[in-house]
Amino acid sequence: MVNINDILKELIKLHDCVIFPNLGGFVGQYAPAKLNSHDLSYETPYKQILFNKNLVNNDGLLANAIAKKYNLSYDIAQEEISVLLIQIRKDLKLRKKFSFDGIGILYEDKGILNFKQKSENLLIDSYGLKPINMSDFTANSSEAKVLNINSVSSKKNIKNLGLVAGVLILLFYSAWIPLKTDLLNGNESFKYSDLNPFTFNKSESLTTKTKSNTFLEKEDLKTEKSSEISFIKSKAKEKSKDVVLQPKNIAINNPIKVKSFEVIIGSFRNQKNAKKLIKTLQKKSLNARELPFENNLFRVSVGKFSNRKNALEYQKIVKKKLRFSSWVLTK
Repeated sequence: MVNINDILKELIKLHDCVIFPNLGGFVGQYAPAKLNSHDLSYETPYKQILFNKNLVNNDGLLANAIAKKYNLSYDIAQEEISVLLIQIRKDLKLRKKFSFDGIGILYEDKGILNFKQKSENLLIDSYGLKPINMSDFTANSSEAKVLNINSVSSKKNIKNLGLVAGVLILLFYSAWIPLKTDLLNGNESFKYSDLNPFTFNKSESLTTKTKSNTFLEKEDLKTEKSSEISFIKSKAKEKSKDVVLQPKNIAINNPIKVKSFEVIIGSFRNQKNAKKLIKTLQKKSLNARELPFENNLFRVSVGKFSNRKNALEYQKIVKKKLRFSSWVLTK
């Protein structure tokens, strides 16, 4: 169903004059904001709608809008307007009025056709605006005065706090300077940077740090040496517990030779080099010793074990602690 009323309303928003053929024209005029004396509110600008019964010639604006909205031909749109015009005249004759929803009321008074606007604000520029109540501004102004008084008092408080802070700083330095600096003693080593309570003596801190680091290094060396010595002692106990097995049906005078595993850390053709290495290793608390001369080599061992597994484990320890390469000799 074609709703001509809604199309007429939208056209009045967009245009200053919209003609309803053979009835009259709706003319829109800009009305500025005005003060309502009853509630002291300013009404927003709006579009004032007037009706002119002399504007009856069809300009095609309404018919074209209907045809475009409902996808109709121009002639059919004209017929829809004619049907509504018949209904308007019938209502004016019987009830003396016809209502355009959202626009106003068309009525007859003593044979004269009149129009009374009853619409929302059809001015696009004022869309969404609401009346301004002046009583709100009066309340806000009183609140603003209270805020100003509070702000003045807060400024006074800030000034007082600043004075108190300044006095505290002076008292602090008057007690701190003679206790922590040599300014009053006339010491030449005094520096103005000493007046800063947050600075510290770098040389003292570095000396303390160096001493602590040296102490830690000595403690680490003692720990490493003690652990290595305990490991060697434990392996020595294992050697003492090894038992020479004697097979059955064999005479006791011919025992089986048990294999030993030596962790060799160096082999030299010159015996002096072997002895020099032994002294170095003994300073590191290792039980280094020279093996009997064999195959034209003087070998230096740092551990003898009864099984290969323990020898390989100790070989890893030597490599990790001393970073020396070694190998296991089976004898």
